Amino acid sequence: MSMRRKVLIHILALIALIWTVVPIVWIVLISLMYHHEFASADIHLFPHQPTLANYVRLLGGAAPDWNGTAQGPNAYGPLIREGLLNSAQVAVWVTVLSMIVAVPAAYALSRVQMRFRQAGLLTIVATRSIPPVATTIPFFALYQGLGLSGTKTGLVIAHMTITVPLLVWIGTSFFGGLPPGLERMARVDGCSRWRAFARVVVPASRHSMTAMAVIAFITSWDEFTFALIFNTGTPAQTFPPALSSMFFQVSVPTDVASATVLGLIPPLLVAGLFQRYIRKVNLVGL
Repeated sequence: MSMRRKVLIHILALIALIWTVVPIVWIVLISLMYHHEFASADIHLFPHQPTLANYVRLLGGAAPDWNGTAQGPNAYGPLIREGLLNSAQVAVWVTVLSMIVAVPAAYALSRVQMRFRQAGLLTIVATRSIPPVATTIPFFALYQGLGLSGTKTGLVIAHMTITVPLLVWIGTSFFGGLPPGLERMARVDGCSRWRAFARVVVPASRHSMTAMAVIAFITSWDEFTFALIFNTGTPAQTFPPALSSMFFQVSVPTDVASATVLGLIPPLLVAGLFQRYIRKVNLVGL
């Protein structure tokens, strides 16, 4: 690789890093400001009086304002806290159930020779090209009849229509890259195909499967369309629609920024905890 190309790659990587990180840093800095300071005419980047009061009030506590005036809990705190809890429950269930469905399907599509295998895989992947909003009307009609509208169970099922095709596509590439000799040796030792899958393929693919689980969790956590249409205003409302309602109804940017940061913590934590597994997976060749 020539020096000019290396320099170009480093410059593009730096631009991508700045493009990604700067908005997050700016949101965090806003969340550490008092509203009085943020709304002042003196525009500045870093808070003069850093404070966690916005977080404390969102989490149900009381905190003093910039001038020492006592401030009670934020009125939108219960909405945000309930949304975070619901999002966590839905995302965990979506991750577990999507892995249970997608991993065997991806293994079968990558290993078993069958008619129309490629067409079936392409059909599964093609479902990802359908915008979620295009399927909301049939989902809504079905959920009204089954009593799933406004429930976390219904949202889990809706999210799985997004995560399962995505994980099948990714998993097919992962399993297809494993040497077939691993399973042949297990079959020679007396293992059935699925026993070889459980004892040989799954342990050999743990890094790839961890990456798949992280992708499923983050996809479910960030999903907005289904959550907005099916669960807004119900006890099962997740974090994205809760944040959007706060954004459009509350003119306090520091509170909105604090709620946004709280919503960023779980996916960042999950990605950070499992980054050593994700780094070992080649996602470029998918």
